[in-house]
Amino acid sequence: MINKLFRQTWFPLGFQILTLIVFVVLIILGFMANTDDMTFAKVLRNTNLANLIVWSYWWPLIILSAIFLGRIWCTVCPMELLTSLASKIGLKRKPPAFLRSGWVMTLFYVLILFIGIHTLSIHRVPTRMAIYMLVLLAAAVGFGLIYSRNTFCANVCPVGHLLGLYSRLAPMGWRVGDKTVCSECKDKSCVSKKTAYVFQGRSCGVGLRPEKLDDNTECLLCGQCLKACDHNNPGQDGRPNPGWFPRRWFKDVLELKPLSFAQVAFCIVVSGFIVYEVFTEWGTTGELLLWTPTTIETALGISGVWGQGMVMSLTLFVALPLLWWMIPFALFRTVGGRLKLSDYLLRFGIAIIPIMAAAHAIKALLKTTSRIPYWKYVASDPLGINTATSILDNTITLDSTFKVWLDPVLTILFLILMGVGVTLSVLVVRKLIVANHFESRWRSGFLYLLPVLYGGGFSVMLLMWRLMG
Repeated sequence: MINKLFRQTWFPLGFQILTLIVFVVLIILGFMANTDDMTFAKVLRNTNLANLIVWSYWWPLIILSAIFLGRIWCTVCPMELLTSLASKIGLKRKPPAFLRSGWVMTLFYVLILFIGIHTLSIHRVPTRMAIYMLVLLAAAVGFGLIYSRNTFCANVCPVGHLLGLYSRLAPMGWRVGDKTVCSECKDKSCVSKKTAYVFQGRSCGVGLRPEKLDDNTECLLCGQCLKACDHNNPGQDGRPNPGWFPRRWFKDVLELKPLSFAQVAFCIVVSGFIVYEVFTEWGTTGELLLWTPTTIETALGISGVWGQGMVMSLTLFVALPLLWWMIPFALFRTVGGRLKLSDYLLRFGIAIIPIMAAAHAIKALLKTTSRIPYWKYVASDPLGINTATSILDNTITLDSTFKVWLDPVLTILFLILMGVGVTLSVLVVRKLIVANHFESRWRSGFLYLLPVLYGGGFSVMLLMWRLMG
């Protein structure tokens, strides 16, 4: 049924137009609610309709959809539509090597995390969020006007690495139904330069060959190659060619496709960010985690939003995750193990992905469920200013009765998700140890500390928080 939809000229175009309209409306609503009071902003982020949708529902939905469906968000993303239209009239330059390396995507995400979120609080102040969304729109159009095709989506989009890495876990993916159809094809319309800028039915905008596609990391699921294909009738096995098909769960992770250095850097930062996101849900672990950056700030006499934001970001999202990553490697090398640091990062870094995804899914569910009480007030006060004021004045009390039945359900679900993530991570380490033919099992055992320390920390925290918190 989905593949039949992809054949239609209005799909996914209609959904992209719809999401673009919603995007613009959210920007307008964001600009109408501003504050410099960070205490007020902590409440306003949940009462302002635009902020509530973007950070408590749209962002968690992107995370969950990537894990379970692959890069399906790219299918309906308005940025893909804008950058594709801009590239039709733009300079069509080939993106340089540095842009294709993935480092711009990593640096864009780091910039948003360090400066946008932990310094300027774009996730709390609606007007600052609106400016951030405008920057995304401008970047999509700007890169489209300068570079060829889907350069923004493939090499710049700040969530590109996240979607690509998490989609490695998904049980769905874009493939060809019958490779013999592709081998006998003469015009190769799905990859032809002649159809590169056709509005509907263009060749792949990120330079992939559908018949060789074997993982979910890079495909944007735009469906254009299906529209371009002159042989898109169902193949010999009854499936369309190409199309969106079921696949083995966790396939791309268990097949051990190495990361790039840009992806490794991204994973290190995100692995720290997810620890911060989940551990600060419980006051006890939150205080423990924040002790290090707070102590550094006090010792160095650092004050002010910019200084404190950078100290916290560098400590929590760079220094501490690097420490967690390097402990297993250092112990392995100390006892005589032979493994290059580059190989460890590029290959064993894969083991972090399932735990990161599980923890990110937990945080996503926490956000969407904890914001349920605020929906009672957004219809009458979409800007959220009056509601936030009433909550701070204690004239409005949020309903929490739903948590009586929801909390136990979520606790079980969280432990299941983390259990699956840790198990997958251990399997990845085991396969990597076998593949690298390490001569000593007891030395190789230190490498299991990568998932054990990281996943174990989450598991213990979740248990203690839900049982004692």
